[in-house]
Amino acid sequence: MKAVAIDLDGTLLNSKHQISSYTKNILNKLDKNGIRIVLASARPIRSVLNIAAEIGLTGLPMIGGNGAIIAKNENEISYRNSISKDDVLKIGELLKEYLSLNPKNEITMHIYSGFKWLIPFHTEKAKEEIKIIGFSPDVIGEDAFKANLAEKIMFVSNPNILKEFLNILNKNLPHLSSVLSKFDSLEINAVGVSKFLGVQEYANYHKINISDFIAFGDGDNDETMIANCGYGVAMANGTQLAKARAKFITETNDNDGVARFLENYFFKSK
Repeated sequence: MKAVAIDLDGTLLNSKHQISSYTKNILNKLDKNGIRIVLASARPIRSVLNIAAEIGLTGLPMIGGNGAIIAKNENEISYRNSISKDDVLKIGELLKEYLSLNPKNEITMHIYSGFKWLIPFHTEKAKEEIKIIGFSPDVIGEDAFKANLAEKIMFVSNPNILKEFLNILNKNLPHLSSVLSKFDSLEINAVGVSKFLGVQEYANYHKINISDFIAFGDGDNDETMIANCGYGVAMANGTQLAKARAKFITETNDNDGVARFLENYFFKSK
């Protein structure tokens, strides 16, 4: 195997959204031994690159927005598959119309556009996300709807509210990929976006065969990456779909499952 693709939340990061020193050491050891490490996350690309820098993987391309963007930094974006400006505006109109008809319902909206993070409504859920991501949004307020493009749009709310709004999105914007990624999260990408296709773009650019990748994940949005890379590994804390697609199930994210597998595979099996 020549490369490793790793999801972040629920996979590389523990329940406190942190990485242990043991995991950092294993990843750096692999990097020094010529094994490419690519983080592949639904998070905004700036957050993914910040985590890569914390590990010590600086100046390397990483994958964000569920596979919609690959970049080394703000000036070196090698791939984008974005939601158009017109669709961003339409989504905003649909949301405002829904909230006007359902004033007691609260929905938090996140717009990830390149290296910018935009939040139309500064809700309690938005404040929680700011703590998790580790930096503040670039725009808070109505101007968020003026984004030229968006690699990912995410809504956070009560599951029943999200199901209602998902039906509205599917009816009005059927050409977009709108998916309930978690019980309280609805994510929108351009059609064709997935972490696996992001890894494919990365592999083609670096001339690595996809069969030479080990892929790690815990969620349903990781399943194509787990199923189609050379060796798919699911976390013990992962969803049933992720586990069903995997060739191996490693320990939980709170027990350094990624690093333990990699250490055994690359260093202890020799």
